[in-house]
Amino acid sequence: MKLYITAFLLLILTASCSKDFLKEDPKSNLTPDNFYKTADDLNMAAIGLYTQVNGAFNQSAGFSTLWGGDDMTVARAGNKISYSDFDTYQATSSNDRMTNWWSYFYAAIKSSNSLLNNYQNATAASEDDRNHAAGQAYFFRALSYFFLTRTWGEVPLITDNKVDYTRTKAEPAEIYALIVADLQQAETMLPDAWDGTKRQNGVDIPPTRGSAKALLANVYLTMAGWPLKQTDKYALAAAKAKEVIDNKATWGYDLTTNFADLWKKTGKFNHETVFGCYYNVNVSGWAWENYNMLTPNAYAPDDEGGWGDGYGEINFYKKFPPGPRKEATYQSVYYLNNDTSKAVDWTKTQHKHPYFFKFRDDDAFNPVNHVNNNWIGSHTVFVIRYAEVLLTYAEAQTMSASPDATAYAAINQVRNRSGIANLVTGLSQTAFRDSVIAERGWEFAGVEPAARWYDLIRTETVSKANSDRDTSEEVLKNIPNDATHTFYWAPIPIGDQQLNPNL
Repeated sequence: MKLYITAFLLLILTASCSKDFLKEDPKSNLTPDNFYKTADDLNMAAIGLYTQVNGAFNQSAGFSTLWGGDDMTVARAGNKISYSDFDTYQATSSNDRMTNWWSYFYAAIKSSNSLLNNYQNATAASEDDRNHAAGQAYFFRALSYFFLTRTWGEVPLITDNKVDYTRTKAEPAEIYALIVADLQQAETMLPDAWDGTKRQNGVDIPPTRGSAKALLANVYLTMAGWPLKQTDKYALAAAKAKEVIDNKATWGYDLTTNFADLWKKTGKFNHETVFGCYYNVNVSGWAWENYNMLTPNAYAPDDEGGWGDGYGEINFYKKFPPGPRKEATYQSVYYLNNDTSKAVDWTKTQHKHPYFFKFRDDDAFNPVNHVNNNWIGSHTVFVIRYAEVLLTYAEAQTMSASPDATAYAAINQVRNRSGIANLVTGLSQTAFRDSVIAERGWEFAGVEPAARWYDLIRTETVSKANSDRDTSEEVLKNIPNDATHTFYWAPIPIGDQQLNPNL
């Protein structure tokens, strides 16, 4: 997929350097009315969608709003203050980090709208080509709105490509209605598998029918919690997740045998990925969205030349069950100034916090002395993992009925892979649900799209989780309120407020 993107960018750059670039050519005046004609046009448009989503997930800036969870924190100094603002609940509309997600997701929505409003014009393409392109657009628009509304709450709901600086914010219920409708369309239009370069090592690069079902299950689960509290959606979430579990062979999904393998550079293409964003630092030609900037420097400790954009909160780390998952999630040994003779544990580092080891093993990382030779990498960002599908089913099945044998089987698959014994039997509905939420926190700790922050919001436990904050952490500027939901949503970026006073 990245080869397609790079080839397209190089084509643009080459054309721009031509000495005849001032000469008018009617064929170059592309508009939605005359662009969507062939299968290649549709494919190029779909690649553009992927580029926007890749840009959203390839750097820590967009993830900054997730620092409100109890799994991550950061020193309140220098260019880390924008992250700390969310960690300590004092972010304002002028926060410069959060705009990354806002901009990229709305760009993906704009591109999706263009494709959806014009794909039927591609009469030279086959019906399958048209459906597959539209299916991707429905998926990416739903994914974008899902992250937007969970992060900002009430946001503009746009399904056209008009420039309108008077749009008002839509209620979450209206936004979720579109998300569900889009994913239901994607289910019917996406293929079960791709071919050619869109499938690498048996893993599909674009979203498939299975990806749409898995995302829809997560959407239903979220709708059952705050702010909608539509508890009837638990049953729908369980049913949709079960479709994915029962038919996992169709899409090639399964847990990796070893959790650590997910985070090795050799794990770029793996069957736990239900949908991921793929990057390649070795692709020629500069394109920002080709590279993953979550690795290897972003979460490396200052002591080893890293940026230290974030690290683990101490009490969350202490509660994290020991075993191979914890060993793969957090860095265990630190080499001060990359000197292997100066090996220490996290308590002896500059900030005295455990650092995440996810995304570190990349082409630029030297495992011998932890030197990072580049600030960009190639590691995949797992937007949806099969582990999330299992945990979604376990929680949704329990909350819609009871913690039956199938719910226990689902959560125990994740626990056993992590080196943890089966969950104790005989738990109440609430106790089982709380166990799943804790399991999700450990499984997706740190900068993963299946973020701890979103679980705390939908279960209205933000304040409760932060009540156990270690006294050595940065002092909270404000205290979230789980009854009034203060600080649950990020403020709308100031630039958009200035353009549109209705925001």
